[in-house]
Amino acid sequence: MHITRGFTLIELMITIAILAIVIAIAAPSFTSVIQTNRATSLHHELLGAIQLARSESVKRRQDVIVCRTEDQETCDNGSDWSVGWLVREVDATGDVLKVWDAVAGMTLTGPNTGVVFHSSGMTEAAANFTATTSSCTTGTKYTIGVSLTGSATVNKTGCP
Repeated sequence: MHITRGFTLIELMITIAILAIVIAIAAPSFTSVIQTNRATSLHHELLGAIQLARSESVKRRQDVIVCRTEDQETCDNGSDWSVGWLVREVDATGDVLKVWDAVAGMTLTGPNTGVVFHSSGMTEAAANFTATTSSCTTGTKYTIGVSLTGSATVNKTGCP
């Protein structure tokens, strides 16, 4: 009696075909999960920058700004913060405390001139930031609001 073990070529091809169908069904939803996680990570990074600027202003007893930057050294005006941002002192030396690089495939908008925190931890003006994926057809949209008292709040909504 001859016993054979293993897969035949037909069984292997059927298994691969079923696997391809399952991957084709799962891939779009997996992409959505990745995009949502990227938006979550982006808003956490920006929230950390805002909190760092506020705490450094109180600790140093001087004005500190969080602003967008294109050259990683100076503040630039504009509402597209996906090019990168930094936290720096506002005084004459203007020491840069921390820099965040540009983010690809994401949309981050904020105030044109940045947010200045005074030594009391308060800001000059209230500000709003929005973090989403570039397409924002599905997934999550985060809005970060900075009040005059310097506190930051996060609002999570779905993309329109």
